[in-house]
Amino acid sequence: ILLDHNKKNIRKETCNALFKFIDGSLERIGCIMFTDTTMEKVIHLLNSDHYWLVRMECLKIVWKMIETGHRYLIMSLVDRGSIEAICSVVVCSDEDMTMMALNALESILKLGIAEISDYATRVFECEGTAKLELLQEHKSENVYRKAKNLITKYFSESAENDGNDIFERFQNLDL
Repeated sequence: ILLDHNKKNIRKETCNALFKFIDGSLERIGCIMFTDTTMEKVIHLLNSDHYWLVRMECLKIVWKMIETGHRYLIMSLVDRGSIEAICSVVVCSDEDMTMMALNALESILKLGIAEISDYATRVFECEGTAKLELLQEHKSENVYRKAKNLITKYFSESAENDGNDIFERFQNLDL
């Protein structure tokens, strides 16, 4: 209910409390992920809240969950729209927020390759690659390098060929 509140500071503080609650614990993350619609609301706010501080708190929650590296958790976040939401905030004036979004995208894309899921296409479809290209002009060297690395590794022609090789190898397995 507090995530739907019309006062932006209440939404922000609710997200901050959720971030502190999960503290990287899979048990606590599970309480938020699988008990009600809390994560859908968090991802919705990350994607569309007009108040940037609310979006930043939402990104911290999603990032913390992704950084656990738990593949089913990450896949569940992707299924709930986290790629699109992260891409919506990747280009912003706050360098820390941009780096957090880039790190989250990198973890998702790594899992996509391991799981033979086409998460890179989802990033492309929500104009995430265009935003990554814009970040190559960022004033921060760290942001520039991270964006360039993601483009090279997951969206360049050689990355596409690598993905096709993996797919072809998967198809040729005797199952």
